Amino acid sequence: MTGHFREVRPEDFDVEALYAASREGRLFLFEKNDSEDRDGVRGEVRVYIERIRVYVTKEYQATIDALWKAILDSDDFISILLPNRRARICKTFNKYSVMRIIGVLRELGVYKQYSDRKFDALLEPKVQDSPYRRYLSVGLEEVALLKKARELVAKYKL
Repeated sequence: MTGHFREVRPEDFDVEALYAASREGRLFLFEKNDSEDRDGVRGEVRVYIERIRVYVTKEYQATIDALWKAILDSDDFISILLPNRRARICKTFNKYSVMRIIGVLRELGVYKQYSDRKFDALLEPKVQDSPYRRYLSVGLEEVALLKKARELVAKYKL
């Protein structure tokens, strides 16, 4: 197969050529491996939340890793942590959603009740006042996710 790539502009897009290429087997699409994306997000979130380990309460010191593993293994939670178009500045994972989860865990007693600023200072040390901080107090919008978070927290309490 020889040839080269050229930029296609909307005004000179030839739909018939696209259909012909598809029929002739010359049309190829790049498919992302969703499981690789999910594994990458899990790893990045683990590194991120490790920064606030010092704020874990005594009741969860021994089980915090297992609790986060259960959260990150859940398809429901991992789907909100994948980067999306709405959160453009979150390239590797959706930090807004991570902050929401941390806020819920803090309210449920997994993390100490320190101010949002203290959490933000550890999570985003290079930025004095990050745009994510205010999401610590927002919580989870979906009732099913909130219920699942409560169940997981109750399961891992010592």
